[in-house]
Amino acid sequence: MLKTRKRWISLLVTLAMLVAFVVPFAGPASAQSVNAVDRVLSVSDTYEGTAATLTIKENSDFTTDFSDGQTFRLTLPSGVKWSAANITYSGPINAPVVRSDQVLEVTMNGTSAGQDIIRIGLGIKVDGATGDIAVTVDPMDSAVTGGSYVFARVGTGKTTAVCEKVETIGQTGTGGTIRIDETSVGAVGDDPQDLVLKLPSNFSWNNMTATDVVFAGGFAGITGTVYGNGSRTLTVTFDPPNPRSQRGTIYVFPKIKASNSASYGDVSVSVSGDNISDADLVIAKYASWGVTIKVKEVKELLAGKFDDIKTEKITIEENVPGSLISGRNITFTLPEWVKITDVTDFVYSGGGLVASAPTVGSNSDIDGTGSEFDIPITHVSSGNTGKIEFKLCLSIEGNKTGDITATVSGAGIDKSELVIAKAVAPVTASAQVADVKIGVQSQSVPDVIITESVKGALEASSESPTASGILTLSTPAGVKFASTPKVEVTSGDLEIKSAEVRLSDYDTVLNIPIKSESLKPGTIKVSGIKLTLDRTVPEGDLLLDVGGNAAVENSRSGSGWLDGNGNLSGAGPLTLDAGEFETGTVTSVKVANCVTPAPGEQKGVAVFKIGEAKYTVNGQEVTMDVAPIAEAGRTYLPARFVANAMGVSDSNIIWDQANQTVTVIRNERIVQMKVGSNQILVNGIALTMD
Repeated sequence: MLKTRKRWISLLVTLAMLVAFVVPFAGPASAQSVNAVDRVLSVSDTYEGTAATLTIKENSDFTTDFSDGQTFRLTLPSGVKWSAANITYSGPINAPVVRSDQVLEVTMNGTSAGQDIIRIGLGIKVDGATGDIAVTVDPMDSAVTGGSYVFARVGTGKTTAVCEKVETIGQTGTGGTIRIDETSVGAVGDDPQDLVLKLPSNFSWNNMTATDVVFAGGFAGITGTVYGNGSRTLTVTFDPPNPRSQRGTIYVFPKIKASNSASYGDVSVSVSGDNISDADLVIAKYASWGVTIKVKEVKELLAGKFDDIKTEKITIEENVPGSLISGRNITFTLPEWVKITDVTDFVYSGGGLVASAPTVGSNSDIDGTGSEFDIPITHVSSGNTGKIEFKLCLSIEGNKTGDITATVSGAGIDKSELVIAKAVAPVTASAQVADVKIGVQSQSVPDVIITESVKGALEASSESPTASGILTLSTPAGVKFASTPKVEVTSGDLEIKSAEVRLSDYDTVLNIPIKSESLKPGTIKVSGIKLTLDRTVPEGDLLLDVGGNAAVENSRSGSGWLDGNGNLSGAGPLTLDAGEFETGTVTSVKVANCVTPAPGEQKGVAVFKIGEAKYTVNGQEVTMDVAPIAEAGRTYLPARFVANAMGVSDSNIIWDQANQTVTVIRNERIVQMKVGSNQILVNGIALTMD
């Protein structure tokens, strides 16, 4: 019975002993405008009127470049003249001045600090022109972008045809309204007429009736007859009034259906008839059901921070009305190293779409502890596409950098991914690399350079009102600072409290208090670094960790953080509060290679296998009285044989039955472990196990 008990004690303490002996000893563009015309109008060779509207929009990145007094010109080609009576305008300009038949001069007046938009109705008279008519914008040293824009097309037919708006449709839907105008009174004649509308292959007319064709102007009062539903070709017969005193107009509201083999993209309709001039119009855009997800700008957000860590506007917009399904949720998921603390600027619009904003706060949809939330859709859109817009406040784990990718799914959305922001470290660290020896005291290593990524990245106070900002440089287990290094600011206007630079935690942590935050990114140099390595330090890279609440505010070790109202939200270091992580470091910097064990150390290789009651040391097989096992995520080894493999003799493995304590002695190190306790004593220093 005693032997069995000793065996289990041996198994339970093995991992702790390995931590003590093998694992390192752990103490605690240039300015421009965007120009466009709203349509290309088919006109007769005697047309006079407002053909189209030219919009000149100031670049949103240069909203002060339009200014009063700037002048630019609009020039027409020969065969077309400006018609002053038909010129309209809006925006920060004076009334446009006709300088000649072809030249219109525009002067800015009343410009603002915001994004200015100028609209000019292009009033023209056709006088011999044929084909396309373009207006040329001449900047004349203004902030307007130059260019030529086709806005009308001269035909010789009897009608002109336009699509007033290109609509987006799904497999079924209504395209943009088709308007057909006589070019002159009586141009189509007085006899009965056929209007023929033909769709591309794989599209058909869907339940068109006489009410979907409206006659107005000189054609008012008549009703047409519709033929060809379900086919590509729709014929509308009508009898024009006689007499009539104004030009006739026909409005067609096209209801369309796509077959399963129809291609996504523009849907055109060809217009023809007895006295109807031929025209080809794009009336719709055929799109798949679903949404387009975008972000206004992929901002760089500081990791480890709470204050003003907010994305730019995120938009979820339907491709086709009704794509988002009522009664379902859109699920928005971020990586686990990003926690969502708030959602702001939440709005929905378009086509009657209604969506519910996530609730924020304790026990709500967004409580700062998770990386996911839902947006319920409560009413479907119709007619027009709906969209949802919002911004997210985030808390990013202190040691993480790179793209923050959102996964969006549900409510009819195929799983989609979008990079919404990029995480950047508040500071970076660099150093040259030296060689150091294990078990040797006071060894010099190169200087460490710590550089802020942006101004103010190192804060004089964390989000807690009582916590002063401290930047830390920490050694790995088994390594101590032999003395306090020199710390100085070498660039930028960052200030530190040089006189208060201290070592703590048994000389394993260098504390650098921040006195004043920078307005220009600063650089800190830590020089004169001397390190002492004990015999537990493994060969390989020696890294120093950069952290502290001056750089990482959202670590659990902090004393809390302020919410948007200035109230203390965190409960303290014992609780993982909203937005917090376990991580307290930003980055690690390699300062040395551990290249040689201290004198007297013996190197060897021991191999244990689960379920086998034997092991090998440097190739020599040894039989044990129990085999290693794996349970509950742990691997258990017999402690006595592990100690033997490490060169500890049986005489240096002591079991105290009365105190239920085992003591293992190896060189200058004494390790004590007690059954039922999660503490281990190493040379009298208590360490906590998990």
